Amino acid sequence: MEKFSGKQIYSLLQISTEIRKVIQTTFPDYLWITAEIAKLNFYPKSGHCYPDLVEKEHGRVKAQIRANIWSSNFSQINNKFKTVTGVALKDGMKILFLGKVTFHEQYGLALNILDVEPSFTLGEMAREKKQTIDRLKKEGLFELNKQKKMALLPKRVAVISVETSKGYHDFINILDKNPWKYRFSVTLFPALLQGDGAVKSIAAQLETISDSPEDFDVIAIIRGGGGDVGLNAYDNYSLSKAVATAGLPVIAGIGHSTNETVVQMVAFANKITPTEAAHFLIQQFHNFAYRLETAAESLIRTSQNVLLHENRRIEQNLKIFQLSSQNSIEKEKKVLITTSQFFKQRISFLLKNAFRQIDLLTVQIKKDIRNNVENTHWTVERKNQKIINGAHQLLMKKQHQIKLLEKQLELLSPDNILKRGYSITYYNGKAITEISNLNVGTKLKTELYKGKLNVKIEKIIK
Repeated sequence: MEKFSGKQIYSLLQISTEIRKVIQTTFPDYLWITAEIAKLNFYPKSGHCYPDLVEKEHGRVKAQIRANIWSSNFSQINNKFKTVTGVALKDGMKILFLGKVTFHEQYGLALNILDVEPSFTLGEMAREKKQTIDRLKKEGLFELNKQKKMALLPKRVAVISVETSKGYHDFINILDKNPWKYRFSVTLFPALLQGDGAVKSIAAQLETISDSPEDFDVIAIIRGGGGDVGLNAYDNYSLSKAVATAGLPVIAGIGHSTNETVVQMVAFANKITPTEAAHFLIQQFHNFAYRLETAAESLIRTSQNVLLHENRRIEQNLKIFQLSSQNSIEKEKKVLITTSQFFKQRISFLLKNAFRQIDLLTVQIKKDIRNNVENTHWTVERKNQKIINGAHQLLMKKQHQIKLLEKQLELLSPDNILKRGYSITYYNGKAITEISNLNVGTKLKTELYKGKLNVKIEKIIK
């Protein structure tokens, strides 16, 4: 330490040494520290990892430091972490790690990570899973997909999977080779099924399928094998919400048998494995076939019972009808006999009255005929004289009219007309009454009272 103009001066080395001493005194041993990995910063070539660690409060960064995991430790730490949690260390993950804070005069502050406790992260994952479940329930989405109505025969299946996945091929094989010959139409929508991109990839395909719900009956998310590795994506809120709000019933067959993921909880049906998912679809056809068989058997039984009942009813009605008919016939016979006797008596009475009336009418008619004959004879005489007188008068009148007509005919005869200076002109033997069909130079014949002329047209005046 030096002095200059009364001022106490420290060298950089002195300050750095003092900082190192304070850190060594304050943090002499390895410490268990919690932090969130903002960015992992793993370098495959060297094998070293330099994670940026942060601590947040209400989404804001309150503390930040860069740590290091040397290659000699990173592979072991990451493998152990993956075995316990099912996922590798990655960005955004909250961890509990064993580390030591050091300070070097030349290289500065360092936070060396020696180990990571995976059970802590499992607890965080469980907490996040619970938060997802609570949030979906609060928003009324948790049971939404389960409330969807599945098609009676879900034969058009939209599958979200990977074409090379064994689980996908097992799923297709079971559907195609079912011994009952049920026919399914399967459309593959490829997606990442684990890792950081799984959430966005699966959610995007769910949205694509939901845009045309009329083309499909059901959605199946198929992920075969892999144990529990990468399953934390299926506890993600965004993916779980996408499944819950999908436009069609969703069947989850993501291939594991431990704790249920949130996606499996909110799906219409969770069938654990792709094989069970395929059998679930086939079972829907079985259920329908069973209903048909049951309905057919019920219809046959009902028809037989109805026929038996109707046969009995017909037999009973037939007996009743026969008995009733016999009684009615006997009764009607008696009525007919009584009615016949009544009509015979009545007809006899009416005939006697009719004969008496006929006798009276005959006498009256004869009397009327005599009177009418006398009256008619007198009337005929009168009308006969009247007809004779009328005929004579009509004859005289007609004779006078005939004489007048004879005089008129005599005056209108051609000779008398020609005698008064008129003439008749003929063309081709026919009298001419108009000039429309005549031409200049046409030869004509004109008849006078005394004599005939041959003339030729020199001019036509219209």
